[in-house]
Amino acid sequence: MKVKIRNGLIPLNLAVVLLIIAIAFFPSNALRIVLGLPFLLFFPGYTLIAVLFPQRERIDAIERIGMSFGLSIAVVPLIGLILNNTPWGITPVPVLYSTASLIFVTSIIAWFRRRRLTPNERFG
Repeated sequence: MKVKIRNGLIPLNLAVVLLIIAIAFFPSNALRIVLGLPFLLFFPGYTLIAVLFPQRERIDAIERIGMSFGLSIAVVPLIGLILNNTPWGITPVPVLYSTASLIFVTSIIAWFRRRRLTPNERFG
């Protein structure tokens, strides 16, 4: 049986939930590192690119991946800068929750933007 996932944002959000569970129950392990690197270096940029470019023809997959890394490297320090001015500071838990919130919110916005397009126009 072959399962097709047309929306790449669903596995991405599941990986974020898995990371949150891994950090909550296993504070120090390899799973935390393996999921944490793409969580900080790829996922925020990918969801923002999905919001900005929901169409297939605008940019191809290689450009989308490259821009995702670049945008993540630009956005995550801004989250840290904002957190530095809050009472929580820059500790792992606030960084985790604020970055996960950004990923979930931008995934929802990207889903709504992609849903307005025809299936042939959507990136998937």
